[in-house]
Amino acid sequence: MALPVTGSPRVREPYFAGSRAARASRSDPVSPGQFCPEGLRRGIINAMAATRRVLLMLGCSRASERGFLRGIARYSRFHGPWIFYREPPFYRMPPYRRWPKGAKVPVSPRQRGFDGLIAFAANRVQLESFIPRGFPAVVLPVEEKIPGYCSIVEAADTVGRTAAEHFLDRGFTRFAFCGFDHLYWSRVRQEGFVRRLAEAGFPVHLYEPPGPAVRTPETEQTSMADWLRSLPRPIALLACNDDRAQQIVEANKTAGIRIPDEIAILGVDNDDMICELTHPPLSSIALNCDEAGYEAAAQLDRQMRGQKASVPEIHLHPTHVQTRQSTEVSALDDAVVARAMHFIRTHAGEVLSVDDVVEAAAASRRVLERRFRRTVGAGIYREIQRARLERACRMLVETHWSLADIAGRCGFSGVVHFGVAFKRQMGHTPQQHRRSSTRLSGVAAAPTDPLRPEERPGRKIERRRRKIE
Repeated sequence: MALPVTGSPRVREPYFAGSRAARASRSDPVSPGQFCPEGLRRGIINAMAATRRVLLMLGCSRASERGFLRGIARYSRFHGPWIFYREPPFYRMPPYRRWPKGAKVPVSPRQRGFDGLIAFAANRVQLESFIPRGFPAVVLPVEEKIPGYCSIVEAADTVGRTAAEHFLDRGFTRFAFCGFDHLYWSRVRQEGFVRRLAEAGFPVHLYEPPGPAVRTPETEQTSMADWLRSLPRPIALLACNDDRAQQIVEANKTAGIRIPDEIAILGVDNDDMICELTHPPLSSIALNCDEAGYEAAAQLDRQMRGQKASVPEIHLHPTHVQTRQSTEVSALDDAVVARAMHFIRTHAGEVLSVDDVVEAAAASRRVLERRFRRTVGAGIYREIQRARLERACRMLVETHWSLADIAGRCGFSGVVHFGVAFKRQMGHTPQQHRRSSTRLSGVAAAPTDPLRPEERPGRKIERRRRKIE
């Protein structure tokens, strides 16, 4: 008896032009190419040819540069893939260096087979020496703005205004700025800082570095220390970036000036490594570098596809102030108000009421309200809300926590209360703030991270233990 055949049954192949059955009926010879149709082969070749080759003349030694690179890489993952090429490290060959006379001009990116470029550029002359006009490019101007190219620039007044308001909220009435006079972005930050403080009725002391002929690290350190000694104190100082702020911290040690008691220092870029290496740790303004890098890649992609960039400028703007020890001080003349402000900042994550602040300051509510309005220019409750929202902004940017968790950690009674207060103060919702400025790298905790017992919403302060001597 015949045994049944095991295995999958034979399936009759459909008869269509080009199938094995059709070829067999025509006795056509089978060629290897018929198993990979010409159209498919052509599509694979075209896809390989369409992969963009992009030259990145950016360093990676600073937080801002790494932020740009993260944004560019994120765009490439969703819209690429692109093949990236980087020049030698920033500390070996700065991309915006000036070529000495008689030096060989580098081969243009087009001749090297690149489709686009994102680079630092000192000025138009230096940029056009190696980028032909019309070549797809996004530039980061260093010494001056470069019209005619899509550029990543700082929105006017944003960083300087943010720094000024940070200091004004702490009661300072004396201010200084230290930057680089030859760098475009430093001048923009200085102008915004000076303009906002002029609106408030305060002058700003500006640092004038030694001339280029005599400027060395040693002479600059001595000059900076002498300038710091000449400043009235207490004073709030904005540095154009974290590198400059670190120099100021070291010069203060030479001058024997205490930080933050006599001088509060604020940097820009929020470079964690620099900020934590200084003593005391450095407060700094964080920027939306990831978002700017993503938009720069999008504008470069448009240019590489033969279109014009949809915007001439990609704007950098602050996301929040990361407060550390270098500005953890109050310069308020009223000791009672200073005590109350310290209490508010210390307990911003708790369910804090005006009565709690009044009891901690050891003053009557009417007297404290009057002193607050005279010294700070706002009422007690407004300062409580401002401290809560400042804390919430940092959490929205630095973590993936849910809005409910953030609301609880910032002393709000619920998500609705948090959302209404945030939009009233900031002009946009918490979700919009997170989407526009979040940094997806280096998150502090997962969204499901449970609230610690001392941070659970609804916990009232034990007033008998909150008095400040």
